[in-house]
Amino acid sequence: MAFRPQIAVILSTYQRPDHLYRSLLSLGLQLGVEGEYEVVVTDDGSTDHTEDVVRRFAESANFPVGFTTHEHRGFHLARSRNEGALVSSAPYLLFSDGDCLFPPNHLFQHLKMRRPSFARSGDCLHLDAQSTLRIDESVVTSGAYLGWVPRSERQRLHRRWIKDRLYQVVGHQKKPKLTGSNIAVWRDDLERINGFDERFVGWGCEDDDLADRLRAAGVRIASILGSTHVFHMWHPSDPSQPKKWSDGSNVDYLLRQEKPTRCEIGLAAHKASGRSNRVWTSRTGTASGPVGRAAA
Repeated sequence: MAFRPQIAVILSTYQRPDHLYRSLLSLGLQLGVEGEYEVVVTDDGSTDHTEDVVRRFAESANFPVGFTTHEHRGFHLARSRNEGALVSSAPYLLFSDGDCLFPPNHLFQHLKMRRPSFARSGDCLHLDAQSTLRIDESVVTSGAYLGWVPRSERQRLHRRWIKDRLYQVVGHQKKPKLTGSNIAVWRDDLERINGFDERFVGWGCEDDDLADRLRAAGVRIASILGSTHVFHMWHPSDPSQPKKWSDGSNVDYLLRQEKPTRCEIGLAAHKASGRSNRVWTSRTGTASGPVGRAAA
């Protein structure tokens, strides 16, 4: 019988193979979703051993693992996420990052909370630098990191959950906001708005734009923080991240007056142009060689 995953985890990464390995390990420990998920690592052009990490993991994984990458020409998260979506096959997509750890019930909760015409918004608990350095395979396997987050950080996330519930009750036009480490959306809804807008280059705003266009297309956004969250491993900030959000290079484009629901440069651009990027997939636990382009 053909494998038909119900949810695809799209992991964005760039030059953090150690973080990525730990992230993949946590995905291999998911409970209650056996045979129902696939993972695609979508790389922004790493030149280190990132691809080797994914290949080695795929060899022993009991779920499909995919990989896509392209030449690195600056921070292109929107493009990476679109490429990951195109490589995957599941009807429901969970976008996150390769610097995140996933508690064992994370995918189960996302599948449980699926609703037609809804996207799910989440967030993460931040692990500090010292805690991140302590995380090895045994820590991921045991789940010890689950208790390493200070109370103040847990309180912050709880406050966001309370606010998100209020925003949903009053029908706020901009909140709950989408946060890139934990976004779930139906493939059909993503395709209707042509995916992430690839005019966003550099850090920030692509998630806010996605939320605006999903809402314009009639998709409601609801928080999943009452059910699950991820754990973010510390690393230095990207050089393109501003100290103040309002100083970001993408803010003016995000706040422009005319914003079409369907972006101009998104998923369809890959299918139309066949942009060159390297892709491989593993469907049986053994990674195949390069199989072409994401649009193939």
